[in-house]
Amino acid sequence: MIAKQIAALIGGITMTLACQAQQPAQTPAAGSSAQPPAVGAWRKVSDAQLSQQYRYSMLPGVVAAGSKWAAYDFKAGKTVCCLVVAGPEISEAELDSTYGIPGPWITDLVNGWNLDAAPYRPRVQLLRAEGALRDYEFSDMAGELGGLLLPTQAQAVAPGTLELDGKRYAVEREEVSLASGDGMVHAYALRPAQGGKPLAVEVPYGIY
Repeated sequence: MIAKQIAALIGGITMTLACQAQQPAQTPAAGSSAQPPAVGAWRKVSDAQLSQQYRYSMLPGVVAAGSKWAAYDFKAGKTVCCLVVAGPEISEAELDSTYGIPGPWITDLVNGWNLDAAPYRPRVQLLRAEGALRDYEFSDMAGELGGLLLPTQAQAVAPGTLELDGKRYAVEREEVSLASGDGMVHAYALRPAQGGKPLAVEVPYGIY
């Protein structure tokens, strides 16, 4: 009787091992370690009375309140910390009713000038300046009003070169007039040093 029980147990173990051998090995989800770094834009705009100024993030997705980001001074080729996310996502209606932002600047914040929503449709959140950024003077007027928004780990390793997540990118900026003629867009391209699709960010500056 005992011999039969041992034989059955050995048979069960053998079958289990055989089934496990037939199962495919689990691998990490595709792209889980190859996600592009989170980069986007920020803008500083005023209310309609020009009495209050606000900074807003324009990132591809909503980020956690309290998260810190760095602004990029394109002319100086340096990152400056910090812009801190002060709250949840803000809708276009709230930008109008709560903050009194004029229509053209709301369109800037959501990149509504680009009907194709390219390169992405920004998600808008309120920012506050901390640290060195509070008293920082950008190298050009456009830099004072907006530009690239980067993770705080981003490093400017050379003129026009950023390092993000251990990879280097050449930073280019093209100035393009809005189709309406009422302003301009700074179109940024972050080109990977080792090739591949560049990261694209647009920062519109409409005229009010």
